[in-house]
Amino acid sequence: MVNVQPFRGLRYDPDVVGDWGAVLGPPYDIVDAAQTAALKASSPYQIAHIETAAGDDIAAAAQILRDWRSIGAIVRDDAPSYYLHEHHFADGPDRQVRRAIFGAVELRPWGDGVMAHERTMPGPRATRTALRSVVGADVSPLMAFAPDADGALAEMIDIAFQLPLLYEGADPAGDVHTLRRIDGANTVMRISDAFAHDTIYMADGHHRYESALASIDDRPASRRVLMGVACAGDPALVVGATHRVVHADVPASLVAQLGRSFSVSESDSADIAARLPDGSSSIGLVTNGGAWLLEPTDAAARAMPDDVPDAWRNLAPAVLQHVILEPLLGIDADALAGGRAVSYTHHLDELLQAISSGTANAAFVLPAPTLQDVIDTADAGSFMPQKSTYFVPKLPTGLVLHALD
Repeated sequence: MVNVQPFRGLRYDPDVVGDWGAVLGPPYDIVDAAQTAALKASSPYQIAHIETAAGDDIAAAAQILRDWRSIGAIVRDDAPSYYLHEHHFADGPDRQVRRAIFGAVELRPWGDGVMAHERTMPGPRATRTALRSVVGADVSPLMAFAPDADGALAEMIDIAFQLPLLYEGADPAGDVHTLRRIDGANTVMRISDAFAHDTIYMADGHHRYESALASIDDRPASRRVLMGVACAGDPALVVGATHRVVHADVPASLVAQLGRSFSVSESDSADIAARLPDGSSSIGLVTNGGAWLLEPTDAAARAMPDDVPDAWRNLAPAVLQHVILEPLLGIDADALAGGRAVSYTHHLDELLQAISSGTANAAFVLPAPTLQDVIDTADAGSFMPQKSTYFVPKLPTGLVLHALD
């Protein structure tokens, strides 16, 4: 059971800021310094001016939001509302449309209606806590999903889709977004009731959720956090894979050693990902000497530590870490945290380029986990290995803001 309520959203006024889509932006954790600079240069109203602030820049970001509100670049809705967001994006050769309801979710410890599957790190938590407290708003929405077993939330999304558009536009990456406001008393009540009988599973935003918990103060609205919630049954709720690129030394005998715990078969590096079913424990290996499909045997299962939770012990990232990286390559949790032994990519072409250019000695292609894997891990009160999930695409920032005042 989770408490989600409508809120008086802060949203851009296109009559002041111009192209609505152009001032949207990605969340802070997927842009580098050059991309951030380009976004800021594109418009004085680009949400990156606030979203990417850190350290001494946070006070300036708070002033920027105050200025935008004072000149009407951002306006506040008079009545508490939910908001329906549609995200049109490319998924390979196909186009997908993902829908999510934006609401203000009551902040509670993990496991009390809102479920986590990832650990967080103190550095990002501290920055986001300061940003939320000083700026006085949730700028970047958390992304989550609800099982919606009875279809109540999906029904309300279909009803809300009949409402008139507030905005439509393409963001700087080319994805198209729409936003609708839901303020009818009956519809609002039914949406709140649908959430009250469900559970929310975090997809993206674990750091921001914990930061919001840490920044609760005497402002009543600080006890809620902005979240976009999709239905688990939405076919456009896509979980992507995160591959591992190894920069540490790799023994020439690696493939032979892997034969002790895996069934090893040669593969074509270009289509190796297609041979890895979502949620499986199979792994692809690519080196400058070729590509191989690794399917765990009973020996791999016996090599897994006893303290690995059942909820994710058969997932490829866990098998990779405990059967290959640590025992065969000497890459333990501390080495991963250092960031030099292994890097991560979601794109097979980047992985192959790292191998062909010689900047990597080996790379492991992993299948994506399933939504059920996420649910099972969270329900068990456990956390997946680092970089196990990547929900694509992430929710953009700037669609609507949740003010704490």
